[in-house]
Amino acid sequence: EECTSTLLFPWDAHGKVYEVAPNTLMFVGEIRGTLYAETGKGALDAASIRCPMLYEIDVSDGNTRGEGRCAIHPRGGPDMVYATYSCQGEIGSCAGRLYLSGGTGRFEGISGSGGLVSRTGASELAVRLGPGAAISNAEGLITLSEFSYSTP
Repeated sequence: EECTSTLLFPWDAHGKVYEVAPNTLMFVGEIRGTLYAETGKGALDAASIRCPMLYEIDVSDGNTRGEGRCAIHPRGGPDMVYATYSCQGEIGSCAGRLYLSGGTGRFEGISGSGGLVSRTGASELAVRLGPGAAISNAEGLITLSEFSYSTP
């Protein structure tokens, strides 16, 4: 199967904020939710997704960068798809790319990638709460544009 679509990933985040350098905070946690293909079609539509991640905020200039790994569980069986992503931006948004890095069962050998834009108020919350803060139920949206993938 080959598919190109825009995927939407409304997420909620859970984790903790740490001070890791002068004027630098890091959120360590996870984001999770459900992937939705804009077309409503494809093997990844309505798949659950969970991404352990790191998100760094420079409080002096507002620059951000994030990276994570994701486990994606498509509907219809136990098989999994795995992904990695990274992004850079400013407080409230982060842009980069997500890459599929493999899978199990019917998704073994899957490959693909797409542009990633994440939007959230959680980074402002992290700055306001500061080091040591626990964050739960922060929300955001990742849009994966022109996301293309193929399965063998």
